[in-house]
Amino acid sequence: MMRQYISAGIGNVYKSEALFLEGLDPWRSCGDCELEVLAALIQRTRGLMRRNLRGAPRRTRFASDGPRFWVYGRGGQGCLRCGDPIRTRRQGDDGRSTWFCPTCQPGEAAPRPTPQRPLGDPPL
Repeated sequence: MMRQYISAGIGNVYKSEALFLEGLDPWRSCGDCELEVLAALIQRTRGLMRRNLRGAPRRTRFASDGPRFWVYGRGGQGCLRCGDPIRTRRQGDDGRSTWFCPTCQPGEAAPRPTPQRPLGDPPL
């Protein structure tokens, strides 16, 4: 998601948030994903970015209660879906920070939950 020659402008915020909302493991290779999964991820990211064009403080969670982000910048705090602690880890050659919920975004060895569409989620 961070390769600018493929899709520019995503950055750490939208990367972490879109992967969380789609229930995807941040360390899963794009080459191992089905095209439908990648298309949904790009659609989700595009929707989030479009909702932030107005110049107001950036957000990916649109409910009026609680934080503006689902996982970004919330390391150690409880996941807004499952309550387990959000984690952060460096990723890639540039050591970019990635925030994620290991319960809602399990690795390949764990069963993958069906992504839920939270209230206030941007339309695809």
